[in-house]
Amino acid sequence: MPAIKPHKTETSNKAWDGPANEARLKSGENEAYYHKAYAWQDPDGDPTTKAAYKFIHHEVDADGNPGAANIIACRTGIAVLNGARGGTTIPESDYQGVYNHLARHMRDAGEEPPELNRSINSKIERRTITMHELRVVNGEADKPRKIEGHAAVFNQWSETLGFWFPYKEKVMPGAFAETIEKDDIRALFNHDPNYVLGRNKSGTLELREDDQGLFVSITPPDTQWARDLMVSIERGDITQMSFGFEVISDRWGLEEGMDVRELHKVKLYDVSPVTFPAYPQTDVGVRSAQMVYKEHLEEKRKAEAQKSKQKLDILKRKLNLKSKEVV
Repeated sequence: MPAIKPHKTETSNKAWDGPANEARLKSGENEAYYHKAYAWQDPDGDPTTKAAYKFIHHEVDADGNPGAANIIACRTGIAVLNGARGGTTIPESDYQGVYNHLARHMRDAGEEPPELNRSINSKIERRTITMHELRVVNGEADKPRKIEGHAAVFNQWSETLGFWFPYKEKVMPGAFAETIEKDDIRALFNHDPNYVLGRNKSGTLELREDDQGLFVSITPPDTQWARDLMVSIERGDITQMSFGFEVISDRWGLEEGMDVRELHKVKLYDVSPVTFPAYPQTDVGVRSAQMVYKEHLEEKRKAEAQKSKQKLDILKRKLNLKSKEVV
């Protein structure tokens, strides 16, 4: 639970001094105490220390009791998410959850929060596949149950994407090889950062490429919502898995009159069992697909312009040589 769930409290517009309020917090308290003051928790940190938390935004009295959410602090926190003061070092996949927390307080105070700058998240694309083998696997003896399936399959053309600018794409073997070794990746439910099912860095999310595609094995937390999710998967109510990614390397071509795209290398952000897929025909899906296609066309235009310039330069050199020969 890196991004702490939004909660309703009193709000305040008093002058804000973050370091002073943080200094008044007690040391050696439990998670519930610190969750009253912060919006983000490091899952790998010591939960009894202030160092494991970021984005303090609650006023703390002289006795160390967290109180009202300070709107100036919330506004400042959103600005940091958007890159102010050098930005933040929390994982990009946690931005939305922290934003939701801070924005909730601002709305409770009757103030519309600034938008989250999606310059990073706008690069993230999502694809959903229906899995026939998305399943819950019972652990042996006292081992926990797991959710297993494939979040992506190789060498299969997608449905038509792009709507007004149609194209198809497929994921190539090796596309995930680097990212699953080096990046911090989460398993979420419905892509919601408030519902973390697993994380590769903590050993609760296993990711590997096999002959079929990207295999996923998740060890969910022992919480009621996670247990409910496994029941829904076992009943067949949830049969789809989605993955969020950013393209590092792709290749465009033309087949049967349609533009096609091969994904050769991606940066993976999350994998997620989903109740409803993010269909390309929805507003968000259309905008995302259009943006991808427009970027491709712009790159193509620049490449053609560069090629034309090179041809012109060669022609000029030939003319210069001929003029010298005439002289």
